[in-house]
Amino acid sequence: MEMIRLATLNDVDTLVQMRWDFSEEDNKSGAIFEEFQLICSAFIVNALNGSNWKIWVAEVDGEIVSHMYLQLIHKVPRPGKSPDPYFGYVTNVYTRPSNRSKGLGTKIHQAMEQWSKEHDVEFLILWPSADSVDFYVRNEFARSEEALEKHW
Repeated sequence: MEMIRLATLNDVDTLVQMRWDFSEEDNKSGAIFEEFQLICSAFIVNALNGSNWKIWVAEVDGEIVSHMYLQLIHKVPRPGKSPDPYFGYVTNVYTRPSNRSKGLGTKIHQAMEQWSKEHDVEFLILWPSADSVDFYVRNEFARSEEALEKHW
């Protein structure tokens, strides 16, 4: 049975392990899991206890197999606009390899998008990997020429 829901503090250990798996899948960093676990656990606990992050998970038979993070970025207020305008940054989207291509990512995205509309999120942005562009296009994201980046 599938379920899409917002993550809770009970999910922290699983989310940390999935972040490790996601990061190590293509890039063996040589990092030590126990060190990473402390840092990532603190981040996720702060995110779940705060108001600027939302994390959706997909469960299959009671096991979390996919997740999608949304960071709410507050904008400076403008006359005639919402008193607390913000947009959403979509990041850390991951599905365990054995559960890919089964529609879970789309279901999580739909839940996140619905929540965003209900909470007056002005728009969503993301930086896709080359492998994920087709997924985001299928979910109605489009390239934008408006943003500029500076790397150092």
